[in-house]
Amino acid sequence: MAMETQQTHLLEVMQTEILARLPLKTISRFKSVSKKWKSTLESPYFRRLFLSLHRDSSSSSSWSLLHGADELIGFHGCKTWDLPKSPASLIPHSFKRYLCGDCDYVDSSGGLVLLTDGADKSYCYVGNPVSQQWVEIPPPPSDPTGGNTYVFGLVTRLDEDGVVLTFKVVRIASYQTTNDHLSSVLSVFVYSSETGISTSKVIHSPHQIGNMSKINLNGTMYFGCLGVPGILLAHDFYSESDQFRVVQLPDYPDYNKDYKRTLTPSGGFVVYVRTLAKHDETVLKIWRLNNDDDTWQILWEVGFPIIGNYAPMAMHPFDMGTVYLWSQRDYHWVSCNLRKRDYTILGDASDDGCFIDVSVCKKSVDEIWDPRSLTDLDEEDLDFRVCIWFCPFVIPRWMASVPRPPQTEMIDTTSLLSYATATHEARMEDMRNDEYFWMEVESGRI
Repeated sequence: MAMETQQTHLLEVMQTEILARLPLKTISRFKSVSKKWKSTLESPYFRRLFLSLHRDSSSSSSWSLLHGADELIGFHGCKTWDLPKSPASLIPHSFKRYLCGDCDYVDSSGGLVLLTDGADKSYCYVGNPVSQQWVEIPPPPSDPTGGNTYVFGLVTRLDEDGVVLTFKVVRIASYQTTNDHLSSVLSVFVYSSETGISTSKVIHSPHQIGNMSKINLNGTMYFGCLGVPGILLAHDFYSESDQFRVVQLPDYPDYNKDYKRTLTPSGGFVVYVRTLAKHDETVLKIWRLNNDDDTWQILWEVGFPIIGNYAPMAMHPFDMGTVYLWSQRDYHWVSCNLRKRDYTILGDASDDGCFIDVSVCKKSVDEIWDPRSLTDLDEEDLDFRVCIWFCPFVIPRWMASVPRPPQTEMIDTTSLLSYATATHEARMEDMRNDEYFWMEVESGRI
């Protein structure tokens, strides 16, 4: 009997080891085999085993780089999920391109996505496009129609395994400059998944916020600053503070019009990347922002034998040893391995596991780094501008459920799109009725 029990245990261990090597999409289907399998596959032990076997950052993650709702590049050939297409393509397209034009992707954080419905501005949605779970987020009680606020951003808190514990949705109520336009005040409503309640918050800044482009990480949003080069404004929406933090950039005041700078999240940190084109190489200098004291630590200073005008686009979301550049001259992507000091020119959309939209890349980069498109900036700002426009959308590395706020129901993608279609059609019908009404008024029949 003891031998039989030992053999059974050994078989179960071997079975668990085999299952942990499969893609998450396959593992999720095995949950329906039996209650025992479901219990095993949802256990903390199995989750940590799976993550330990998929630690190779570059090959175990699927992610897209977005400029607004537009996808510049997407990687989907990883072993974690075994996705057939790029991550951004999983975001429901019906929310991206309505005739009314204002139904859109807003933000992402921790693998969750924030969407708005232009036909019903009072509600927005947070969900996981892979698991197709969504939560409907109501408007603040003081703005039941959503007409006086607009949905702005999403922040999350993760556990040590990268699983989302909680999320918050930020709606902007107002933004005002103060002190003769030197400082500013941002009024927001913050919805918490823990309480299911929106609370108002007024946040003071010693400077004006830039154009509201931002990146978010670990519950904090980072903004550029208008009129004061070389600094960032940061606020942790999980904190009780009513102040923006001021973060000095590490290379300020090194004014060099040939530098290109970008801010990007990687490995749980905010990373600052700077490129400089020389006659025989492109030099990269990369810093990491320490989370505890807002000081910068230099990580890399290395040259690559690539010639031309290369713009820094992003670091790999999980690997601070990989950086991605875009050639403004030859219109291609380059992946630079900082540890090995080698690089790879990435192919076009036909490459397995990688999607590139060259037209979107050209347009987005020109908008940011072409001085002709930035005529409203001071010369000082032009010489020290930092890109905070490119944001990664990362597929979660574990199949956790979307945090469910109290007294809310989960919605699947099909139901969500059905509701969106219905509200859109109702809005179009209202528009047609309004048009008919005014035609009748003009003809004198009403």
